[in-house]
Amino acid sequence: MNAEEILKTMFRSFFIIATGIVISMYVFCLIFYPDASFTLYDIGGILKLAFISDLPYLLFYSNKELSKKQMYIRKSVHLPVLLAVVLYFAYLWDWVDLNHMKEVIVLLLLILIVYVVVFAITICYDKKLADKLNHRLRERYRS
Repeated sequence: MNAEEILKTMFRSFFIIATGIVISMYVFCLIFYPDASFTLYDIGGILKLAFISDLPYLLFYSNKELSKKQMYIRKSVHLPVLLAVVLYFAYLWDWVDLNHMKEVIVLLLLILIVYVVVFAITICYDKKLADKLNHRLRERYRS
């Protein structure tokens, strides 16, 4: 993927990630901290985490088209990097206690759910765009 495609994808996914983080924090707090309340600092943290979560997507940057094998390798590296980055910042900002394995496991599951949702929405968007381009190409070259 070139820089322009990466930045467009990152911009689109930022909002999906931020929404996923809000929903995940809600579920996480319902399970572990039902009396928690969110401050303006927490909202800023959500936006920072959404931005930080988007940065590992730069692993897909390439000046040339990636082969399937290269794309699979980068995807297999992307997820552990993403999990490590989010877990690190969640710990740094005291959102999760690494000594409580249930919290860590639930957080990792929530991150995976957000990851899958972002991935699915991105695939749907790319498919719609490809179908639209193919339709226009068929119309153009039929006449």
